[in-house]
Amino acid sequence: MEFKVNLSVEIAEIKFSNPLLLSEGPLTGSAELIRRAAQHSIGGIVTKSIRQQKALSPNPYMISYGKGLLNADWTDMGFDAWCRELRQLEIPMPLITNVATNHVPPKQAAEFASILQDCGASLVTFSDYEPENLIQAVSHARKNVKVPIMVKLPPFLPKVGNICKRLEDVGVNCIAAMDAVGPGLDIDIETGKPVLGSIDGGGYLSGAPIFPLSLFYIAEICKNVSVPVVGVGGVTNYKDVLKMIMAGATGVGIVTGAILKGLGLFDEIEKDLVTYLQERKINNLSEIRGKLHTHLADREEHFSWRPHVDQYRCNGCGLCSRSCFKGAISIADSTAKINLDMCSGCGVCATVCGRRSIK
Repeated sequence: MEFKVNLSVEIAEIKFSNPLLLSEGPLTGSAELIRRAAQHSIGGIVTKSIRQQKALSPNPYMISYGKGLLNADWTDMGFDAWCRELRQLEIPMPLITNVATNHVPPKQAAEFASILQDCGASLVTFSDYEPENLIQAVSHARKNVKVPIMVKLPPFLPKVGNICKRLEDVGVNCIAAMDAVGPGLDIDIETGKPVLGSIDGGGYLSGAPIFPLSLFYIAEICKNVSVPVVGVGGVTNYKDVLKMIMAGATGVGIVTGAILKGLGLFDEIEKDLVTYLQERKINNLSEIRGKLHTHLADREEHFSWRPHVDQYRCNGCGLCSRSCFKGAISIADSTAKINLDMCSGCGVCATVCGRRSIK
């Protein structure tokens, strides 16, 4: 009999069929785009950041960079148009409306949130690179907004725990992090011109390159809050989702990965999550949520660990020897040999080995 797993999660008493959220961005810029996304295995959908007035982004405004994106997309239809579209929108999962408080003053953003809850929002959220604007927006919104309120924090806030406590004090129900990192720049070496069409050529980096930064940030936030956390930033596969949950997240936001790989990425991740949990007889994601922190509580540093080569798995490809900055690895008889007197235990060899023959 097949082992049953339950991927559903609750965020501020709102139930999601799985922890995967389509975060705000180009894929959720209209009701039509949201309907298209809703055909996939997505737990909840966040609208593109809503402004008061219509805005357009100069071309090009989004480019592939490495395994991520440089993004300068500020396009928006404007608040009134959003209200008209959302009143006609019906989707089978919770809808989260996002107000950009960097373009809408906090008091007005709170008024927008109050209207958006009547347009079908299950939750409302505010996003900004200035945390004080987020605190003010939540404080104002709490007076008239009955649905849960979320905020999306910018990257690398110093003393993020203090910001989170202030947000909880004014009534936030959920905290998401983190936004794209930047500004960043790319240049066409044939012309010397910036590749992006923004006035200074700048954009913000998202996707796989920022995932380790997001993961550490989420772990830090989860240590400091009592409300649910949504981990966003660089998630591209089921392993990233599991890591976010082990760091303490309840929900996991994805956007850049779905732009680069298509919305079918959500279906693939949900399937892979089920397989992972079934193989390990894990019934619910709550069983692994925050697992990282149980290990950090009594963690010790090690200075004597050294790598070991599984001679049966190693095929002598040489990736480990090329990456060993100490020159401690050689290839002989199609097998890696490690000089432990030279090795410092840095760990690179184990992570570059595609056959996982080094532990």
